[in-house]
Amino acid sequence: MSDLIGQFGVGFYSSFLVADRVIVTSKNNDDEQYVWESDSESFSVVKDPRGNTLGRGTTISLHLKEEAHDFLEENTVKDLVKKYSQFINFPIYIWASKTEEVEEPLEEEEEKKEEATKDEDKEEDEEGKVEEEKDEDKPKTKKVSKTVWDWELMNSVKPIWTRKTDD
Repeated sequence: MSDLIGQFGVGFYSSFLVADRVIVTSKNNDDEQYVWESDSESFSVVKDPRGNTLGRGTTISLHLKEEAHDFLEENTVKDLVKKYSQFINFPIYIWASKTEEVEEPLEEEEEKKEEATKDEDKEEDEEGKVEEEKDEDKPKTKKVSKTVWDWELMNSVKPIWTRKTDD
């Protein structure tokens, strides 16, 4: 247990290398929600005036120094977590975005534009007409790139000593 406290202390206080102010909001199942706030010179602990917003757990908010804004970049955070969390048993997630190709139904205006284009192309040979008729049976859709946000597990690789010998 004392090892965990030491690791937490060193890691936590190193947050002041990049932050002017640190706010920790924490809630235990059997207690009220509290807010600890520090600027590295002084601190305060108060009952959270917002009430029970967490349910359970802890959030840590860093108010970054001007020269530390690089840590707001998703790739910077991912690289740091991968580099320094290889022996951490607790899951670490990052709120990340990814682009996905999805098919969406065409809106009425887009359908009319597409039909107008098809009407201009109707002067093609008979084979083209047969293919058009087959296309009309399918629902009219288009591929769209969407940005999707979700929690991504950053440290899925287990420490060496917790793996099976076969791995």
